[in-house]
Amino acid sequence: MDLLSKHSSEIIALCALLFTAWQALTQRNHNKITVKPHLFTFTARDKHNETARLQVLLSNNGLGPAFINKFQIFLNEQECEAEAVIKATLGALAENSSHTILGNDYAMPHNEEKVLFSVTFPVKSWEEIELIEEKLNKLDILIQYSSAYGDKFILDSRKNG
Repeated sequence: MDLLSKHSSEIIALCALLFTAWQALTQRNHNKITVKPHLFTFTARDKHNETARLQVLLSNNGLGPAFINKFQIFLNEQECEAEAVIKATLGALAENSSHTILGNDYAMPHNEEKVLFSVTFPVKSWEEIELIEEKLNKLDILIQYSSAYGDKFILDSRKNG
């Protein structure tokens, strides 16, 4: 007991040091979560009268910015240039389309939404829209991105969809 009372201040200091280290680690993990980006894609459909629009959108609904490290487009597992793949996929409809390629080092802020592909075309029914959507679904996107802390993430539509 005499030994315990003799070293009680050192024991208390060591416990305080260990608790402080644990608390700092917990705080850092919390901070990483609060700036974690989360990218996902979805398709939006619009039909007004006899004109339809399909858009493939990219959204960051995470809490922090997504720093784009690499952006690739694939058709049938082959990496392609955007213009060529859109023309190959949509044919004549490609003339009424637009696309966005996110460059390396682009920082996509929290809650931002980007239109990756958009095509407008004449239609008479929703079935025609579904046919064009099936063509767009043949395109795959691979985005490698990181958080403000440098944690790396991948959005790969070949695995997610």
